[in-house]
Amino acid sequence: MTPTGSESNLVPQPMADPPRVSIVIVTRNQARALRRCLEALTKSAIADKTEIIVVDNASTDGSNVIQDDFESITYLRLPKNFGYTKAANIALRSTLADSILFLDPRVELSAKAVETLAAAVSEESDAAAACASLTTPDGAGAKVLRKLPSPSDLRPAFFAASADTANVEFPGMFALLIRKAFLKGMNFLDERYGELWSDAEVAVQVKRAGRKIVLLQDATGVFHESDASPALSDSLLGADFEQGAATFLGKHHGGGLMRRVSSALGALATLKVGLLMNLLSAQKIDGTQE
Repeated sequence: MTPTGSESNLVPQPMADPPRVSIVIVTRNQARALRRCLEALTKSAIADKTEIIVVDNASTDGSNVIQDDFESITYLRLPKNFGYTKAANIALRSTLADSILFLDPRVELSAKAVETLAAAVSEESDAAAACASLTTPDGAGAKVLRKLPSPSDLRPAFFAASADTANVEFPGMFALLIRKAFLKGMNFLDERYGELWSDAEVAVQVKRAGRKIVLLQDATGVFHESDASPALSDSLLGADFEQGAATFLGKHHGGGLMRRVSSALGALATLKVGLLMNLLSAQKIDGTQE
């Protein structure tokens, strides 16, 4: 007999299984790229086992209307540009899956990519993370990999993976799947960073833990580099970089204070007044900027 009325409230309701992967996408004025990225995710082999959280850093290009075409996503529209780090943390703290996929809206993943990444991290005990193998729209290797920043090279050049690349140091957040437990151990992303450097922080923490980031040739995607978010002011982005560099150096190499002083003196010597003022006020892209 099927319970009716108030009796139905006493019947335990089956709970939906938690998602296998939570996908975090941070975007700002990238409507075309975001739509393409989400359309690719709807074709994922495990689309029914993923949750998608889009964090919109105050877009003004109508990006928010995209959510009407993708009913299953969670769309969080922030009132200001909070920067990548804070925006990603807002999403991370509400994710339900054990694996987190950081995905750049410019990346169009293949149907099997998410499943392949999740399986690799689940099966390889020494892998804290896995990243997709990305190409440009014309099929060339996308230049998205870097070596970890060091005191002598804070701006390591981008390069494309070779066919035999297996493990990588610094893949960025273009298509990086990582165990949520690892991120919890970091207390998520360090909000002393703004727009830049939190990707380097994740990579260096993986290395310090004696774990690895595997690059999977079978998890593929296309990187549409030209659909980047519109540029921010040079003085603000420059200050964000320098504040992040000082924090990164202070945490991992020492010399953070010296970096802050030298960057301010450099801005003064070159008469970059806007950069100097942002450096002196410790400004970064985190929602507090004007």
